[in-house]
Amino acid sequence: MKSTLVVKLIEAHSSGDEDAFKNALNILAEDEERKGNFATASMLRNAYVNNKKRSVSYNDNLPSEVYFSVQSSTPMPKDKDSALELLEILTPKVTLADVALPEKTLQAVKQIIKEQKSVEKLIEKGVAPANRLLFCGPPGCGKTLTAYVLAGELQIPVAYVKLDGLVSSYLGQTGTNIRKIFDFVKNKRILLFLDEFDAIAKKRDDSNDLGELKRVVTTLLQNMDAMPSNVFLVAATNHHHLLDPAIWRRFNSSILLELPNVEQRTQIIERFCSEKLSEYDIDIRTLSILSEGMSGAEIQGFMQSLAKHCVLQNIKKEISQKDIAEIWFQQNTLFVSDNSDDYMKALFKLKKNGISLRTLEEITSIPKSTLDYRFKKGGLSDE
Repeated sequence: MKSTLVVKLIEAHSSGDEDAFKNALNILAEDEERKGNFATASMLRNAYVNNKKRSVSYNDNLPSEVYFSVQSSTPMPKDKDSALELLEILTPKVTLADVALPEKTLQAVKQIIKEQKSVEKLIEKGVAPANRLLFCGPPGCGKTLTAYVLAGELQIPVAYVKLDGLVSSYLGQTGTNIRKIFDFVKNKRILLFLDEFDAIAKKRDDSNDLGELKRVVTTLLQNMDAMPSNVFLVAATNHHHLLDPAIWRRFNSSILLELPNVEQRTQIIERFCSEKLSEYDIDIRTLSILSEGMSGAEIQGFMQSLAKHCVLQNIKKEISQKDIAEIWFQQNTLFVSDNSDDYMKALFKLKKNGISLRTLEEITSIPKSTLDYRFKKGGLSDE
């Protein structure tokens, strides 16, 4: 069977039939999965490259559509005891057009890109370009995506540090792993990405540690100081308050990525609709309002659920406010009791943002009069 599939792959490639090629590749991967060769199946799928425009996730756990995983000819540094690789080399496929950032942040990122594109020119004039950047902010707000955007704009690979290999339970090994990483990238034009940075850069004032944390942070500081200008270091953390004070001084710039404002939410939603829901009439304004307080990743999840709802319910043309409200309500009350205050607050938010009591009754099967009574009893008003 495999030889037949390989022939189909070659025929599809030769004829330029992208759909046939993708279909044959999927069948080949599925055949490997049935045989228990899950790693091989994953490698086959990850090797597939389609030059068409890809949709972008704002989740920090980015899907493979956002980047290529690259096999390096140079052996990857590994943890001595676990034998886990410390790095993965990625080639991002995203640019500034794929990320929704507030204007101030966008300009800061553009300035950094401009400096990085002029590294040699700046060095010739004795000026050091910014090559150490820290992203802070809550999960799902695009820290990882923005790091990949930087690499995509600069057309350089990313050395993504794997924390499961980096942080060792053996005394002194984590510091050794940090040195291995910096030694590996020092002669390369590359973006070194340290995600969950607080795991190795915490304050050195914990009286419970045995000195290992202090040694790790000291090693990190020393390697950052010795890092050449050809390496572009980007770190990201959800817990910037945990970082050692000395770490902050090593960065040229720190950028806070917060929950998206209404303009950013609208941009994310419009992009999703143009790519996934272009055949539908949909109220972008209602979506933008109801997504207030969501991270970029949560908005993507909300829109994905809405898209699946449209397919499963065989919606043909118009996505109604009821459809939007129903999916939003499901997303926001998944772990909430029907009799709880949070349940009623979620319903009231829908009402406050233009969803009628009749629609809320259809969604919940709670009579309009009962809903109105419970809103008043709970002290919920439109003022």
